Amino acid sequence: MKQAVIPISLCLAILVLPAVCFSQKIDLPETFKELLNKAGIEFFEPLEAGYKDIEPWPNPYQPCNFAIRSRKEDLQIRYLIEPWKDGDPLSTNPHVAIFRTLTNLATNADDALVSAIQPTGENLRRDFNADWGMVYFFQPKKGFSDKPFCRMVALYKEGKGMAYIFYLFDDPGNEALDIRYLALRFQ
Repeated sequence: MKQAVIPISLCLAILVLPAVCFSQKIDLPETFKELLNKAGIEFFEPLEAGYKDIEPWPNPYQPCNFAIRSRKEDLQIRYLIEPWKDGDPLSTNPHVAIFRTLTNLATNADDALVSAIQPTGENLRRDFNADWGMVYFFQPKKGFSDKPFCRMVALYKEGKGMAYIFYLFDDPGNEALDIRYLALRFQ
């Protein structure tokens, strides 16, 4: 009886090929890479949970530079990078910039709540290498998202700029919010 001999390279190809073909890779557009570079920001790509890059939702309230989504985690993450501009009052006053963004995006419904958390300076430096930051939870305007909830993380570094991360989701108990919290970091 003759035994079939399978070359080792073929065995390895059979084992590795599915991982290569079906692995998810987020494709960062060059314009977004340039903004990240200009503001000195690192992007942390989620490597699991099937995140894919998507076109940012076109809306009249706040265009974003980039967006990703995971059906598994039921989470959409949008990014907005505003590099430092000399002489621009919003570049030197992050509290004004964030309030402008918040009022543009949060619903105006009478029963809607907005909660704010200001991370400590130590946490901002350790986690994001940021000088200032805020975290807001609110209901977004329907024109911004069809999701009922948004967590907005705003980060500021003097001389570098402002970064916004918008987490859009259905379930306030979504554990992915904590897992994906560290999405950007100033270099």
